[in-house]
Amino acid sequence: MNKNRMRYDRIQDHWYVDLQGREYGLHCGERFELYIGRKAIPCRLELASKWYVIMENTQFDLREDDQYTVIL
Repeated sequence: MNKNRMRYDRIQDHWYVDLQGREYGLHCGERFELYIGRKAIPCRLELASKWYVIMENTQFDLREDDQYTVIL
């Protein structure tokens, strides 16, 4: 499985993943593995007033200025 970079686009208010030079927009309910350090943890993307992920029954907001490493 390939690691991909996930980034936020403020104009579109959307998270995107770069897949072989093409941007793929993520949607609510989308599942992927998010790297925390060297460990990939399964999670689900959701949107309330802000974008957040749910993993192992824990929720946390995504920082819009940061980029994340994910596996789709």
